[in-house]
Amino acid sequence: MIELSTIQDIFRANIESGDQAGITFIEGENKEEYMSYKKLYMEARYMLYDLQQKNLQPGDELVFQFLSNKNFLITFWACIFGKIIPVPIVFGITIDTVNKVSKVWERLKNPYLITDLPTLKNTWKEHLKDKSEVSVDIDNRFLLYEESTYSKQATPIPADSSDLVFIQFSSGSTGYPKGVENKQDSIIYNVNTTSYHLDIQASDKLLGWMPLTHDLGLVLFHLFPLLKNVPQFLMPPMVFYTYPNLWLKSLASHGITISGSPNFGFRHAIDNFKASELQGLSLNKLRALTNGAEPVSVAVCRDFEKMLLPYGAAKGVIIPGFGMAEAVLGVSFFSQKEGITRECKLNRHKLKVGDKVEFVEANSPDAVSFANLGLYTHTEIKITDKDMQSLPENSLGLIHLRSKAITSGFYNDPETTRKTISEDGWLNTGDLGFIHNQHLIITGRDKEMILINGQNYFPHDIDNLMEELPEIQFQQAVACNVFNEEKYQDDILVFMIYKGTTQGFIVLENLIKKHIGERTGLSVKKVIAVDKILKTTSGKIQRFLLVEEYLQGKYDGFIKKIESENEGIKLEFKKLSKRQIEEAILKLVRNLFDIQDFAVTSNFFDFGLTSIQLTHLKVNIESFLFDELDEVILFKYTNVKDLSEYLYKDILNLNTVNNTEQIDRSLSKNRMRRLIQPS
Repeated sequence: MIELSTIQDIFRANIESGDQAGITFIEGENKEEYMSYKKLYMEARYMLYDLQQKNLQPGDELVFQFLSNKNFLITFWACIFGKIIPVPIVFGITIDTVNKVSKVWERLKNPYLITDLPTLKNTWKEHLKDKSEVSVDIDNRFLLYEESTYSKQATPIPADSSDLVFIQFSSGSTGYPKGVENKQDSIIYNVNTTSYHLDIQASDKLLGWMPLTHDLGLVLFHLFPLLKNVPQFLMPPMVFYTYPNLWLKSLASHGITISGSPNFGFRHAIDNFKASELQGLSLNKLRALTNGAEPVSVAVCRDFEKMLLPYGAAKGVIIPGFGMAEAVLGVSFFSQKEGITRECKLNRHKLKVGDKVEFVEANSPDAVSFANLGLYTHTEIKITDKDMQSLPENSLGLIHLRSKAITSGFYNDPETTRKTISEDGWLNTGDLGFIHNQHLIITGRDKEMILINGQNYFPHDIDNLMEELPEIQFQQAVACNVFNEEKYQDDILVFMIYKGTTQGFIVLENLIKKHIGERTGLSVKKVIAVDKILKTTSGKIQRFLLVEEYLQGKYDGFIKKIESENEGIKLEFKKLSKRQIEEAILKLVRNLFDIQDFAVTSNFFDFGLTSIQLTHLKVNIESFLFDELDEVILFKYTNVKDLSEYLYKDILNLNTVNNTEQIDRSLSKNRMRRLIQPS
């Protein structure tokens, strides 16, 4: 149990104790760098002095745009020591990132921005040209991370337990992102709670690959082990995505005891597992793999554990959990020690708010699986109906939390604070679930929220993005989510008022899919034409009624008609020669990225194309293919000639020779790419 009242006091006390621990940055195969906590402490003090020389003062906010985990953490602790407020935002060079930073900027009081990419300022200028006031402000307050001058170490400023430590902003780029306030006492309370649930020991070692801009990466895999003074290992998300076996090899070679991932990360590791690379390695020290940040599939947990059993990993090593930024991180964790099942089979027809859930046998045709997310010790939970009336145990309703870890509010946003947190401290999570024997089970989310890759996307944000298209009028098109039980993710549906021709609809459908894909990295599953958008008398869109109509099959005939038309267009595209496909893609690359000397055999990466730019290319190709490509295709076929050959033979099925190679189209890869893409 941590007794000191601020995280900087704990950091200093750990160093003064003489115990040696630190961070290993895993950047690739045989490419690691170690930094002791003592070294981090010293580097942060040097960096604080440099920031102070640039006139940053206590209470100023510093927006992070970092490529390097090491640079991120040195600057993060420099801010903590100087009572400057870190504002981590996923790194990006596109207009979507600029839009988000601009909206966040307007929420802040005296912000600065720091990056370790020297060209970022110039890259952003084009995107900022229409945001004149914000553009000038960001331009004047743009700091480039540089190696410290080591001229002087700043003295950390004494802190109080109620001080704000950092702000975690939501993922929305349209509208106004909401900034969760994480304060000293909330962080320490959550660290103590997590320590209790995970039974942390002095011999533990933690490894994380989630981005430090995400609470799972920053809190669980950095702050938690640092404050408990145990070793941590950090792997960038792109390294995990590209080489998931390196995560498994690192767990074994470093004797890691605790790691974790969202559900899709486990699926990604399964899909790309190579047994030969783990030969001779042992995972017998691994005692806990947390699974959270999105719906947990118990089937994926079982598949992953089965895969690792030959290497000494224990059965049941994956522990589902529930957490959220508004609670710093963890709220509940499952424990195998309790001798209970981590899977609940419920009657799918008894899952409306207010229903008493019905447990059924696993072989029941009505059974749907949910993970037991464990005990919620140290947090109060109540389940309510839509009128905020408390419901008894085993009744499905809205989940509300209250504890010392719950945020005191949203930064400079009293309206959102008032709507989300009651006067007596209860946080409305927006999640649906129930309590069973003091364990938490979550079944989904409130109707107005979309959850993908552990990030919340609000439907009205997607509505606003669609309205950026000149062809889409205000509230002509609305986004909804339908949970896909087979794939364990939300599908995004768009309902659009449309009364024109089928051909005209297909044009709009592809404009919408392409625009949303380019702006967010999200895929729209279907666009559906409707006569009207259902609303309440006060004008509020009734998204749940549109979804109910869809699930009841009202639009099945229309969907089949559009699919048939799209297939006909694709057949027309099949008439193109391989050379014509090459020419079309080459023209696309040159126009998208203004690289006129790009040739059919030019390598995308030799010309400096980023993963974001390749995503844009992929979305554009899909728009005239009427087919979804796997996310790794442009990393596998790295020039126009090879890519065209693949499209010609495999996607359009124009090959005359059997192609035995199968491209992995796993959902987890698609979702993994969306998580790690700089937005």
